[in-house]
Amino acid sequence: MRKTLANNILLKIVSVAIAVMFWLVVVNVDDPIIKTQIPGVVVQVQNEAYIESGGKMSMIEEGQNVITVEVTGKRSIVDKLTEEDLVATADLKQIVNMNTEPIMVPITVNCSELKSADLIPNPRNLSVDIDEIMTQEYIVTVASGEGQPGKGYEIGMLSADPDKIKITGPQSLVRKIDKVVATVDPTNIKEDTTKLVGLEIINRNQEKFSENEMGYLKYDTSVPEVSVSVDLWAIRNDVAIKGGYIGSPADGYKVDKISFTPGHISVAGSEEALKALAAAGNSIQVPDETIDVTGKKADFEIKVNIEQLLPDGIKLTKDTSDTAIAAVNILSQDSKEYSIPTTSITGQNVQSGLQLVYETEKVQIRIRENGGELEQLKESDIRASVDLVGKTEGSYQIPVKIELPDGYELVEQQKTVVKLVKPVEGD
Repeated sequence: MRKTLANNILLKIVSVAIAVMFWLVVVNVDDPIIKTQIPGVVVQVQNEAYIESGGKMSMIEEGQNVITVEVTGKRSIVDKLTEEDLVATADLKQIVNMNTEPIMVPITVNCSELKSADLIPNPRNLSVDIDEIMTQEYIVTVASGEGQPGKGYEIGMLSADPDKIKITGPQSLVRKIDKVVATVDPTNIKEDTTKLVGLEIINRNQEKFSENEMGYLKYDTSVPEVSVSVDLWAIRNDVAIKGGYIGSPADGYKVDKISFTPGHISVAGSEEALKALAAAGNSIQVPDETIDVTGKKADFEIKVNIEQLLPDGIKLTKDTSDTAIAAVNILSQDSKEYSIPTTSITGQNVQSGLQLVYETEKVQIRIRENGGELEQLKESDIRASVDLVGKTEGSYQIPVKIELPDGYELVEQQKTVVKLVKPVEGD
């Protein structure tokens, strides 16, 4: 009886042990321990104030604070984990040696589902640069974006409030700053206005600071932005460019005329400045001393910087060139220049089925006296023609044949550009 009872107890113990072992086998088969890599975990830096209290700042190179974590645990847990479930930290108080470059800070990873020992960061240390704190003051440069104000207006004056700003950050970063820019969007603005504009930091390579670099900068304003005032100026078109000259040409020569290209420009200005411009005949005067004809025997050109000649409160419109060309025509005393409309030039020997088209509006012809008087010669007395014999469809530079009354002669041969084209049906 005792032997049977003992055998039954032993059997029960063996059965329980077998059941436990079977359960462990089943559990490990259905929910095994696995290892996996979870990338994209962002390391949070702690106790930065610990470094700043010593007059220094910590700085991490862009991308270095993103690590991969090796995770070990049950499949049922590990398979559900993402980078957001892992908390990686680097405590600057844990720096062992401040004399290395860069300084290495141990990384710790925690997860509510797993033990820290089952979370291995790669790399195990965060690379940190420690730099002196530096503060520098900068003027805020105000610029306008690509947009355009409402029709008939241009941006006249831009101003920032505050107009300068102090920036504090790691010395190596602050020294890279070339300028601080506030760019305002003027699209469809039709009246003077004020806008809050964020600041852009531009380095010495004229590139914007990255988001990572911007994160290490501090400002003497609550946020990195300024208030930009935009003053609109009205546009005035067809402002003439005029000018005289100084000196005298060589003996036997005279100044026939001075022309400017462009002859008219568009400007924008304040109300007061535009009134003053109107009182001056809506023209910009090139100083006479700009053009010196002393001893000249032939035509010549001079570049004129128009922008430098504008009165206060006036500026060139956005698409207007700041340079004009002054063309000075020098003729002999017994000669004169005539403008012949190309519409009055006769086309000879134009091939049938083709139409003659002139590329320019006028041709300049210089004529001298040869017994006659230029004052009595009219443009209607001049006969001009071009000979297109043998010419097919295309563009040509053709000599202009000039016939003059007795008592006059041509100073020099002129050419003009013409096209022979097929007429468009319906013309």
